[in-house]
Amino acid sequence: MDRVKKAKPLTCEQYLKKFSRAVRWRLTPKESEEAIADYRELIFQPERDEGKLVEELGTPAQAAHLITDVKTYRRWLAVFAVLAFGLFLQTKWIWTAWYSFTFNGMRVWWYPVFVMVVSLPLSLYWFRKHGQENGPLSKRLLITLAVVAVVGCGILCRLWQLSGVSVFDQYPGGSYGFERQVYWLNTAMMYAGVFTAFAGVTGLVLAKCRDRRWLALYILCLTVGAILGFIIFVIHAMDMTFGAPELMRTYVFSHILPVGVVGLIGTGVALC
Repeated sequence: MDRVKKAKPLTCEQYLKKFSRAVRWRLTPKESEEAIADYRELIFQPERDEGKLVEELGTPAQAAHLITDVKTYRRWLAVFAVLAFGLFLQTKWIWTAWYSFTFNGMRVWWYPVFVMVVSLPLSLYWFRKHGQENGPLSKRLLITLAVVAVVGCGILCRLWQLSGVSVFDQYPGGSYGFERQVYWLNTAMMYAGVFTAFAGVTGLVLAKCRDRRWLALYILCLTVGAILGFIIFVIHAMDMTFGAPELMRTYVFSHILPVGVVGLIGTGVALC
């Protein structure tokens, strides 16, 4: 009995759609558009038999592989790996507040910011050089940016409230009640970190395959991740119930404000 299943035949539209996705991921914008135009003309020939598309041209992935410059593609994969790894490294720190290595003279809460320092200019350089705008600015991009911004600002507002209260006067149970509020803030930051990581990777993929301005989503998520990681490490390193809580407010916000400003500038540059 023949256990090998034949691939399901593709219509011309299905073949071109899958081929377009493959080449936009593998090639530069100019090369991918030229390849799509060539294959559109090739596929939609009047005498073309749809049932033999895969047999004659190979699968869409195989066709894209044949016209791929392997060296350039591997360079893109390396850049993508570095940028995506930075997001998930930030998320790992947000969830665990644990690190297995140290940099000389650098306090641990600066690690997530250091990831941003590396990834932000690298991403802007790559997509400015190799990316391409495609039509008007996407409304979905603007909506997603707004959602990420609201998540980040909401957490910062809650931190501002918690770092400026009198523990024993405003929370039932004194320091215990305050610690519960910090716990819920910490939990919210953990899940926000996961959200920003996946949203950021989505922005990277769409910046490569659709419009380089989706890089703005990656940069904003990277910025939020750096700020949340900084806050998480500071919370674990300091006792917010000891002394004046305003001291932590001053320290945290005086340091994350420049990070946020740089991130917003990078987001704006990516949108231009």
